[in-house]
Amino acid sequence: METLKIKIVVLWVAVICGFALHTLADLLPLFWGENITIEATGNAPAGLLAFMMAVSYLIPVIGILCVLYGCRSPWHIGNALLTTLVFIFNLFHLSELFIGFSVTQLPLLPVILVISGILCMESWKLVKSESKQ
Repeated sequence: METLKIKIVVLWVAVICGFALHTLADLLPLFWGENITIEATGNAPAGLLAFMMAVSYLIPVIGILCVLYGCRSPWHIGNALLTTLVFIFNLFHLSELFIGFSVTQLPLLPVILVISGILCMESWKLVKSESKQ
């Protein structure tokens, strides 16, 4: 079971890294001297910023803490629910590629989806293995 917990933590870290690279990928055109600025409206979407901070950092960290320090099944169920939430978010986010295609995101978003899917399966496997004990 400890090996499974380590796998889950490593997958959570991979999801966090994927979200960080997702943000950096939009800056890649700078290396070729392209302009990446968008029109300033004077408004920062505070709600959206808080939501993205929660999805890309807080939820993964809470999931990691649940796996590492939660000694009972409810903590691991909480982690599995968080992984399911992140997987669904990534699935919907990937579908946005069909609406507004971004070449820089094309190689990254499917990989994040696969990693979050594996994370989800491994997390529910942990819950299932605990229920057998």
